[in-house]
Amino acid sequence: MVVSNVHRPDVRVHKEAAALAKAGFEVTVYAFDREHEGLPQYERIDGVDIERIAVRLSRVGNLLETGMGLLEFRSEVRRRLLRTLPVVVHCHDQDTCAVGVWWKRRGGKFVFDAHDLYWTWLLMPDPLSAWRRAGAVVLRELDRRYAMVADLLITTSEAIGPHPGFAETYRELGVDPLVIWNAPDVVEEIAPFPHKFTVGYMGNVREASMFKWLIRAVEKLPENDRPIIRIAGAGRSEKEVETELQSAASNLNLEVKTTGAYSFMELPRLMAQTSVQYCVYPTERGNVDRAMAVKLLDSIAHGRPVIGNASSLMGDFIEKNNWGWAVEPGDIDGLAAALADAHNWAPDRDLSDPPSWRVEANKLIQAYENLVDEHDVSPGES
Repeated sequence: MVVSNVHRPDVRVHKEAAALAKAGFEVTVYAFDREHEGLPQYERIDGVDIERIAVRLSRVGNLLETGMGLLEFRSEVRRRLLRTLPVVVHCHDQDTCAVGVWWKRRGGKFVFDAHDLYWTWLLMPDPLSAWRRAGAVVLRELDRRYAMVADLLITTSEAIGPHPGFAETYRELGVDPLVIWNAPDVVEEIAPFPHKFTVGYMGNVREASMFKWLIRAVEKLPENDRPIIRIAGAGRSEKEVETELQSAASNLNLEVKTTGAYSFMELPRLMAQTSVQYCVYPTERGNVDRAMAVKLLDSIAHGRPVIGNASSLMGDFIEKNNWGWAVEPGDIDGLAAALADAHNWAPDRDLSDPPSWRVEANKLIQAYENLVDEHDVSPGES
């Protein structure tokens, strides 16, 4: 497997790798240590070998450094593949796919695992930028070509209502993917709700505007009904969001607790500190409208309802399964009403189950067994 982050581990990548290792496959993850973070260069977790590769420094947000660093990272991965000769090269997201295409040309198998619609990320800093929009067109076409060439295309979401998921996007491009939901493990014992109503956000702190909406909605509630706000996660807006929340804590007499990056092993403890999970994202950037927030599924698995995006794939799931409340981005009155309802949520109320990782892992394992059965040329021969 090839992933263009440092793999702390990356939750989805590790879940897939560990499932395959448990099924008897030998799995190595090559990870890009772009910012030289000091994590172990070699590590073995859950039967998965992890090799973190540090080439030139490639700071997040610096497009030139990132581009040059990715070139060197992919070159080093190729060198290691020629030594190890795996049957399958499994590329997580578009920026690693050049390695998979190269490996397929040498007789191996290429899996493209599309967690996101990569071309939309170029637009995120400035959706109206002419050069970014032109670049997104190029990346979308490149993504389509990788999807067409891959022996197996995997993606993460599929429609159950009027709003499309990633699967529908790839079908429009002419490829039918295997959908592997980033599903949680079954939670055997649901932790009791906290004594005081607490709104949680566990994940990447990327969009400051969504937290400004939350503060404005909380301000509309009676003072005695205002929740604790519990944020856990790192991201590009982490400092800005922390400043906004601390200001709100002072001005509105709120209790706010923020902490940074966490490992997936800490998630049950963090979820136990929440009453409802907040998942209302701005939709003018990225691909939120057709994605399923991982924190949403994790929250449902831990018995906590959610407040997510209306008019989206998430909203379709929330409304169909009665998982909580769907609110339009920026609708402060609607968000305040959802918070008021969530305050009165009965902790013993059953939530319908989210997708199960056990089921999703079995789909992945079966797809891999089919790939290996089809394989009749040793990699590197051609």
